[in-house]
Amino acid sequence: MYIYDGEFTEEKKYIKSIMPYAIIVVFAVFCFGTNLSWSQVQGIDGTWYFGEKPLTVEIYDDGWRFSVTNETGRKSNGKAFNESVIYLPTDNISGQIELDVTIIKWSDGTYWAREPFTGEEPPGLPE
Repeated sequence: MYIYDGEFTEEKKYIKSIMPYAIIVVFAVFCFGTNLSWSQVQGIDGTWYFGEKPLTVEIYDDGWRFSVTNETGRKSNGKAFNESVIYLPTDNISGQIELDVTIIKWSDGTYWAREPFTGEEPPGLPE
């Protein structure tokens, strides 16, 4: 059994000196760690269309995440990589936000637009 004799070794003094900093680092990672690699979602909330089918996007968690509800009521949650790339983990696709947040081009070759459209692509896409 160890009995404290009132003396600290150099190693114990070092550990005692860095303890407040370690506590701050652990606290910061715990509080902010989940958001470090993601960016805030802005401007994508509201109604979108996959062709003529409406979708609703809602932003939550202070803008760090969003949810998409399709025309059948299925809800998917997403995150943003940065201000112009979003990700839907349930569908494993990423989307590039284009044309002043009026079109999202998805990695599977599909599009969402702010206005309904017919055909494979919304009108007015850049060449």
